Amino acid sequence: MPQGTIVLFNKSDCVGIIADEHGVKLPFSGMETQTTDVGQQVIYDVHGAKATNVMAMR
Repeated sequence: MPQGTIVLFNKSDCVGIIADEHGVKLPFSGMETQTTDVGQQVIYDVHGAKATNVMAMR
């Protein structure tokens, strides 16, 4: 699973952006994540052009 950081989350739309280790940005839905905290390190799956199954790293 790729690793990245949540760099943006819009609570009103419940969508956000994850930047991977290379700076590539992927959108994600707040409905498919354990955390929406900006700055949180996460691992995730990629489906098409979006991140899914986003899980917080400890």
